[in-house]
Amino acid sequence: MWSGATRAPPTSTSDETCECLLAYLSVGREEFALELFQQAQDLRSEEGYYWTGIVYPQRVHFPGDERSTYTAAAVVLAADALAGASAASGLFVDHDLLPEVALGESHQDEPSLD
Repeated sequence: MWSGATRAPPTSTSDETCECLLAYLSVGREEFALELFQQAQDLRSEEGYYWTGIVYPQRVHFPGDERSTYTAAAVVLAADALAGASAASGLFVDHDLLPEVALGESHQDEPSLD
């Protein structure tokens, strides 16, 4: 258990950076979302894969040399959301595309699930 006596080194992960980008994009912060995507490029390998994470200032990849499929998926979703390249590009950022229930609308006329 971390006691607070030592400080964990700064880290960054590709997937969490891209998930954060989607959140900023969904509230209209497009410029900051683009900055986050540019930061995620720091974790791109020469072969085009994305490292799961990195520890600074040593620039050591963690865990190990992992390049996970969930990391790749997050990068693809973020790139699509920024570029608007596919029909699904607005899935996480355009609230008008969400069904009413996802927006927290009241459903008083519907039976309770209790």
